[in-house]
Amino acid sequence: MKTYQYKSTFRWQTFVIAWAFAALFSCGGRSGQHYGEEEYTDSPAQEPTVEEVEIVFDEEEGEASLVRNFYFIFDASGSMEDVCSGKRKIEGAKEAVNSFLTKVPKEANLGLLVFDGSDNEGFREVVPIGPGNRERFRNEINAVAANGGTPLAEAMHFGVDRMITQYKKQLGYGEYRLIIVTDGEADHIPKAARYALKYKIPIYAIGLCMDNLHPLKNYALSYREANNYEDLAKALEETVAEAEYFDATEFN
Repeated sequence: MKTYQYKSTFRWQTFVIAWAFAALFSCGGRSGQHYGEEEYTDSPAQEPTVEEVEIVFDEEEGEASLVRNFYFIFDASGSMEDVCSGKRKIEGAKEAVNSFLTKVPKEANLGLLVFDGSDNEGFREVVPIGPGNRERFRNEINAVAANGGTPLAEAMHFGVDRMITQYKKQLGYGEYRLIIVTDGEADHIPKAARYALKYKIPIYAIGLCMDNLHPLKNYALSYREANNYEDLAKALEETVAEAEYFDATEFN
């Protein structure tokens, strides 16, 4: 079986991480959970410089595709019940997401992870990444209720792994964005963010009605503050904007 390594030379702008729909971080809960075998521990903020990892894949197991991929981490933790700009954050966020869905390219792959305290891990993937799932995505967003803590670091790790799997399926072609919308801070973010950077998965993060800047500002390719739901809808729309530069044939 033939295998080869693909070393990404796309400009950073072409990889935009959807750390934002599973990313309405909560000001409330903290999580002491861990995802997989790697436990997250607090550490001082560090410069977002990491040693990149080459993703190895089997060309016989995948197919070259230029399809764009957006994986959302949506924070539905307990603090999303709080009121901001005259409305409960969870309701305002749902409205912004529904508006945003009309702007997502029809051919793009979407995935959705939420953390609402309804699963033992504190988060759950409700829409696996794939095509033709807009209605399911909409229904899952509308059905979610604010509850629980904020296992954002673990959710980010999970989302990056999903992006890596999709990257292999497309033989390194296409775009990969992790989008996160959050309303508060969470533990162990630097280590989780460096995991994404290591695999060249860019983070697009949005802080909703936050008093302080989120730690992801130091690691995200794009970080936006949204103090109302119009700002949130606009910031979400920007996360799926066309990349400034893209050349799918550029290999080492």
